[in-house]
Amino acid sequence: MHKDKYEITPEHRTKLTDRLTSYYGNIRSLLLGGILTGRRSTYQVDEFPDEGHAPCYRKEKEGKEDTQLKPKCVDLQRTFNRSVHRTSAYEIPNLILRRGQTFDISISFDRSFNESTDNIVLKFVTGRQPLQSKGTVIPVTKVREITPAKWGYQILGVEDKKVNIKVCSGSSAIVGRYQLFIDTTHEENDGSLETCRYSHPDDIYVIFNPWCSEDPVFLDDENLRQEYVVNETGRIWMGTVRKFCVRPWNFAQFDDVCLVAALAMMEKSELGDPARGNPLLVVRALSRVINNNERDGGVLIGNWSGKYDDGVAPYAWNGSAAILEEFLKKRKGVKFGQCWTFAAVATTVFRALGIPTRCVTNFKSAHDSDFSTQIDNFWTESGKPRKMMNDTIWDFHVWNESWFRRSDLPSGYDGWQAYDPTPQECYEGVFTCGPASVKAIRDGELYLGFDSKFLFAEVNGARVHWTVDAEGNMEPIKEERNIAGHCISTKAASTISREDVTHCYKHHTDSKEYAAAMGRSNNLSSRNWDSIKTPAISDIDFTCNGEMKKNGDIQINLSMQNTSVENRVVEGNITAISTKYTSVPATELRECTATNILEPASGGELELTVKCADYINNIDPDSHVSIYVMATVKETGQHFIRRDIFRAEHPNLDLKAEGTATVGKPLDVIIKLVNTLSVPLSGGYINLEGPGMHKPSAVKIKKPIAPDEEIRETIQIKPRRAGRREIIACFQCKQICDVTGVIEIEVVGEK
Repeated sequence: MHKDKYEITPEHRTKLTDRLTSYYGNIRSLLLGGILTGRRSTYQVDEFPDEGHAPCYRKEKEGKEDTQLKPKCVDLQRTFNRSVHRTSAYEIPNLILRRGQTFDISISFDRSFNESTDNIVLKFVTGRQPLQSKGTVIPVTKVREITPAKWGYQILGVEDKKVNIKVCSGSSAIVGRYQLFIDTTHEENDGSLETCRYSHPDDIYVIFNPWCSEDPVFLDDENLRQEYVVNETGRIWMGTVRKFCVRPWNFAQFDDVCLVAALAMMEKSELGDPARGNPLLVVRALSRVINNNERDGGVLIGNWSGKYDDGVAPYAWNGSAAILEEFLKKRKGVKFGQCWTFAAVATTVFRALGIPTRCVTNFKSAHDSDFSTQIDNFWTESGKPRKMMNDTIWDFHVWNESWFRRSDLPSGYDGWQAYDPTPQECYEGVFTCGPASVKAIRDGELYLGFDSKFLFAEVNGARVHWTVDAEGNMEPIKEERNIAGHCISTKAASTISREDVTHCYKHHTDSKEYAAAMGRSNNLSSRNWDSIKTPAISDIDFTCNGEMKKNGDIQINLSMQNTSVENRVVEGNITAISTKYTSVPATELRECTATNILEPASGGELELTVKCADYINNIDPDSHVSIYVMATVKETGQHFIRRDIFRAEHPNLDLKAEGTATVGKPLDVIIKLVNTLSVPLSGGYINLEGPGMHKPSAVKIKKPIAPDEEIRETIQIKPRRAGRREIIACFQCKQICDVTGVIEIEVVGEK
């Protein structure tokens, strides 16, 4: 009898996957570190005796006919099975199976197969140290009738030496790379057994299956499955509540590097092999590995400084595949990313693994730096913002949702689970946030854990304004409720339109359900409201209006009207500051301060004008202008506070494809841009890419683009796969970024 040992990578053969992944090196040892001795038991092939190696054919006994049943050829029927399992689009040529679903294989033996005396056991082997006790060696035996979503195989027919088999995998199977061993047994007339083991040369990949009702990631809506599992491109919402900016993204989850990268990230996360069939544990482990921080290296390095000379600016990426490919090649964190790139890479990785996933944008996203769910902003006594002391409310923040059942929680919390791969706060010692049930976040049930407290604060945080005197003494002067969590957005299924999912994260603020959710959260958080003195008299009517013209000029007007019968002294300040979308200030641009003495029934104004030429060349291209307004009535203590955001109107990027798009042949894409701003655009680049296409190098715009000038560039791109595809272009320069354009094409096969 052969010993139950499995050599995963015999030296005498090279597997199909090895030829693909050898380009990226030994992933596990390079990403995780080769010296594991003393930290965990390590797998050593040398410990296994030679007779455990496969294939294993015994020598014929002297004077006796060789009756071993020896597989000569195993047909995995890749084309058919990949089609049935909806994995044909993966560029990795191996058999890729969605778990809990049947697939067909054919085995040809060296002699005729006899069902009465011959037996076949299929063994699927995965993991670093394959053991049947750990579920990493799965013996699959013949059954009379296949039970859906359970391991087993059925013989469909025998054609002399060829046996056709239908196999079903378990719906809870470990997700990853498997090797197939075929053990055969022949029973002799005297009852003795002749055994043989065959090892198939090619790896098999098993991924999650949202089409299988027994799989925890099952999503019972084909329209949603097509959007959140199959769709290779999408839209990510950015900008502000008043002015959305839509960023097309190439998720490219079927490109060859993406599934390889996803499995490499599992190794990096050190997630145990048996845990790799649990979507909750996989999502939590991999979302942590997506961000690269000082504690544990990951895929993408965050950078919000505006200084990107030693890497790629976050806004210069068009898709995830290039990021993942660079990660595999260099075996270290890729420079650089921000929240939408972290979320986009997560979407790619989890869609590649078969988990329904989408990007979600929260506008006015509270960054609760002390977990109090209270956002504090500070002002000087003269009405100027104390910028560096503030908690921040990001203009927008992008995180992820994945769909799966929550068997670890009470009933009712299945469905979309929110998590944040962007490194923000080190919660409980780990840069990890979620996955938390979206329903639990909405209902304020923070006791269910998984960082629901942080996510709840992002959509429900309230803002308290404080004045700070020269001695550092603080006084709360105003509170703004329901300041966070507006227009929570994701891409709607089957369209490029925005779907508003705010109602999934928070009840209507006037409802009893909202009050109950806030009550529950207050009991479980460190919220500590300070007493805020409300002015006894508020008799000045304030109105603040702002406008950004198409050429980039900004005009701000604060008007005030005295409705009392007494004189009022109003001290006002308007400050223009360049800030990141994270509300972190960069450069003070312009300020206007005035004291208005208002007679009864009279009014006054305070104005600030900021010209495009005054700021566009003095701020980072991913910054915008924030206007801080504060006015104080000296006699009554009445305060007026406003912060507004202005982003320069971006030009449009128009794309046009020339000719027919054919697999393997260059396609000309013409890109047109007109500078609509009142200043020249210098140092420009255009990036172009699409799923299943060779990514061309970025094209540098050689000279500045004058106001109202039109430029045209032709870039060639070569498709690798047929089908309907989107090509995404992005323009950035020293003055602006996130100028994008999209064109949809039909790629035909080679003629």
